Amino acid sequence: MDVFAAILKRVGEKREDYATYGFEKLEMASLNTFFDLAQEYDGLENLYLVSVTVPRVYFGLQCNLYVVPPRGDTIEWAASSHPDASRAESNVPDYIKIADAPYRHGQVYVVPIHGKKTPASHILLHGSRDVIGIFEVAQADQLTEDQLFFMQKYANRIGYNLYNKFLAEQNIQHLKFINNLVADIEHNVITPNIHYRHYFKKIREYLNINKEIESELDSVLDALKSQDQSLYAKISETMERMIVINRAMFNHQEKIERHYKHTSLFLESLFRPDHFLFGEYILKKTPCYLWKDIVLPQLERYRDRFTQIGINVNYIIDEQKVTEDLEIRVDKGLMAQVVANLFSNAAKYVESVVDASGKRIKKVHCKTSLIENFFGQGHHGVRFNVFTSGPPLRAEDVAHIFEEGFREAKSETVEGRGHGLHFVKNVVEVHGGVVGYNGDELGNEFYFFVPV
Repeated sequence: MDVFAAILKRVGEKREDYATYGFEKLEMASLNTFFDLAQEYDGLENLYLVSVTVPRVYFGLQCNLYVVPPRGDTIEWAASSHPDASRAESNVPDYIKIADAPYRHGQVYVVPIHGKKTPASHILLHGSRDVIGIFEVAQADQLTEDQLFFMQKYANRIGYNLYNKFLAEQNIQHLKFINNLVADIEHNVITPNIHYRHYFKKIREYLNINKEIESELDSVLDALKSQDQSLYAKISETMERMIVINRAMFNHQEKIERHYKHTSLFLESLFRPDHFLFGEYILKKTPCYLWKDIVLPQLERYRDRFTQIGINVNYIIDEQKVTEDLEIRVDKGLMAQVVANLFSNAAKYVESVVDASGKRIKKVHCKTSLIENFFGQGHHGVRFNVFTSGPPLRAEDVAHIFEEGFREAKSETVEGRGHGLHFVKNVVEVHGGVVGYNGDELGNEFYFFVPV
């Protein structure tokens, strides 16, 4: 059943329900008044007052409203239809309890207020509890069963609105927290992170000084060689060890600095305040070359991981050298993370397979290519793909691989949350591009197109 048909059915069911309820005109008018004023006034406090004053004006009833705040189990007094200045807000009678069904206590009728069942319920409400308030009606012994039934339905209407107001208030608090968190990250993480650039520069200077010292020592050794062979041999051995260490330090310094550059780029592009302000990725597009500026740095970053699993990426780089690089205008930081996600998956899932000639191969390959008129006449696209050898995805999984949280059954033993490909799809589509997948008996190819 489609959504329209489902809603059409529910409207018909509600029509039959109200015909069965047989509410009087005054009762229907009170419901309409409540709905109108619940929309007219903002904030929880105003909703509390509207909830208790409508029964007072229409039926002369004295009512009290109690709430059970989200993420808690305590009952708090919220509003009274007959305010008493001497009444303490914490004064909750002992007979007011959290219950699933209405109950009587002397002349009082107590109705639990239930929240709506929605996907957000488990976030908003504590545990499995859905009682978010309690509605108390005094002089209930004077009311008929039909009138008590109406008060139950009235309490339900309070619940719908109270739940929405609770959710709205929580969303506001979440947004405030997120905005403050982003400001804290920018102030305490991103800005101090810039200072590492200075430290890396100084380390590089010291390493270069070491190279100069090596040259000076080499000259001293030449003079010493003819004077003291034994001392010459000992110092030469020490110098060789120092040179090995210095070269290793150069190598690791380059890797750390490269990692720093990637991390800084990712931090600055992911925690951009505009993303959180507008609730979507806000792009900062700049002209760049897809291979040189985005793909190659990530390929070099993952080189060690590929080498550890027996994948040599040199042939990929050599092959791309003969291909003209393509200039695009994209958010460099976000697109670099798209490519990084594809390489990360390739390193996780690559497996050996037997090709048509009977040879066992283990392969990761990627390339860029220009596809003319891909986005319409005169609107070209650039295609980037990553191929990984291994068993192809199951047909039933292919339709879901770019969905948030989806992981195929065989990937349960591999670390991950099913977020990477969803991120890839999201960022590429924000750029006006498309993502896709191809599979065959030798492996899996993931690709994306973005406008040139």
